[in-house]
Amino acid sequence: MYTVFLLDFLSIPIYAGATSNSVAVSIPLEEDRGNDGDIVTYSDGKYSLSSKPYDSSMFGVIVDRPNSAFEDTNLERYKLVVSFGETQVYVSAKSGNIEEGDLITTSDYPGVGQKAQESGQVLGVALEEWNPSNPTDIGKIWVFVDIKTNFIDKAISKNLLEVLKSSLTSPFMTPIEALRYLLAIAIVLATFVIGFSNFGRITGSSVESLGRNPLAGPSIKKVVIFNFAMTAIIMILGLGIAYFILTL
Repeated sequence: MYTVFLLDFLSIPIYAGATSNSVAVSIPLEEDRGNDGDIVTYSDGKYSLSSKPYDSSMFGVIVDRPNSAFEDTNLERYKLVVSFGETQVYVSAKSGNIEEGDLITTSDYPGVGQKAQESGQVLGVALEEWNPSNPTDIGKIWVFVDIKTNFIDKAISKNLLEVLKSSLTSPFMTPIEALRYLLAIAIVLATFVIGFSNFGRITGSSVESLGRNPLAGPSIKKVVIFNFAMTAIIMILGLGIAYFILTL
């Protein structure tokens, strides 16, 4: 049973026996696939089940009985989806057993989540554990859905550029988050440009000086080595500043 309030082209039902403590919206899911607990992505103007890890376009989770929902009565076939709040989500232990408090992301199982082990887009935080005897088993757990990009510092060199790329393509970032990533990108690019231009300019001058005065070779080599070291330090400082901004 539910009560419906009409608002223009929307109906707002209040569901009994809710399986999600959140407000849902109706979406036209591709081929009307998906069940309660499946993770949905929005890409190229279409909603579909997410089927890749750390999906930067993840939209939310399908629910059958949310606390309440905004339903577009003009849609003939649709699914209810929540993008924020507590709801049940299908997960597997493919990337490791899930403990309460672990971050959850998408996986290569359509619609199924997994434990997040790397930097990238995450669905939210697990509110209970999932420790099956078979890692490929799929079950439902409660998750607090809060879609955002998460940065894990244990793999900086591997994931920094990947995180920046996925963050820019994510449609669910706040203005502050977007500013942070744009500022980090600008600092990284500026650092590399300054470092390489400075190194190239001084190295070119050193080569010219060596041609005019071969006897000054040892001194010129020291200048080149010093310049190379300074360029490396500038780049490392730039990456460090970018990392600090991302982890604020």
